[in-house]
Order: sequence, then C-alpha cells, then structure tokens
Amino acid sequence: MDNSEVRVGQGKPYTSYVGASKEILKAKGSVELHGLGEANSNVVRAAEMLVSLGYATLEKFETFTVSENDTSGIPRNRNKVIIKLSRAGTFDKAYADFNSFRESKK
Repeated sequence: MDNSEVRVGQGKPYTSYVGASKEILKAKGSVELHGLGEANSNVVRAAEMLVSLGYATLEKFETFTVSENDTSGIPRNRNKVIIKLSRAGTFDKAYADFNSFRESKK
C-alpha cells in the first residue's frame, strides 16, 4: 500500500477519512481514496467534502469491478472506486482557517 493511499471502510463515518486525507495532502500533495462495495459512498462523500472546502482538486475518478470469492468459495463481483485528489491552491488557507477555528473552540 502506498503511503498516500487511504483505504476507506464502511464502519467509520466519512469525516474520519477527511482528516487523514488532509494530512496526507499537506505532506505529499496528493492522496488516493480507495473503497470497495458498501464503502464507496464514504469515498465519494469524503472526496466531495475535501473539494468543496477548498482542500483538494479532483484529478481522477476510477471505477472497477473486482471478482473475489466469498467465505464459501463462490466468486462474486464487487464494485471498487478510486478517487485521486491533489492539493488545491486554496489548501493552505483552508487548513489554517480550520485550525484557527478549532483553537478558538477550546
């Protein structure tokens, strides 16, 4: 797994992946959000939030069908989504604004 990749699950809210993605964007300049099956909605929502808040711009949106065996050995198809984002020109301002807002709440 690449250290600029975030594997998104369905068990956590999408907002928990937004924070992790912001830190990767700050350090690396780009991030890939990966989701499989039911987690795809969390991938899309996290990416949408990062873009709408000025942290990222959309570089690539890919969908795949992945074939895997279930626990009984029967093959089944699942959908996979990969969204690649890059740091937006407004990233530094959005990041600073969020941190100052968070500090004022303490």
